[in-house]
Amino acid sequence: MKKKIPVDHHLLFCTGNKCMGKGSEDLKILAQNIRDQSPDLSTLLVTKMGCLKQCESGPMVALYPEGCWFSDMNTSRTVKLLDQIREGQPPLPENLFFVLENAD
Repeated sequence: MKKKIPVDHHLLFCTGNKCMGKGSEDLKILAQNIRDQSPDLSTLLVTKMGCLKQCESGPMVALYPEGCWFSDMNTSRTVKLLDQIREGQPPLPENLFFVLENAD
């Protein structure tokens, strides 16, 4: 039987060369540390992924199930994004790069 984990949101940090050079790994670790210290973020999964192919706009972060991609992320924006996820607010509109539309 497969183990199920409770996940409401999945935050993915790009690990392409340019995003990594701009601190993407540090931002992922920051998000994991905040999540680990915040019981109200316990259903947030924080991982890294391959290159999102938006190299000039990085570091890039994707949030699902919302389908939102965020550009030019830094420490303060990462903290703000986590606060907005926690509070159920629209996530980081000023850094919203694009939103994937449902194919319905």
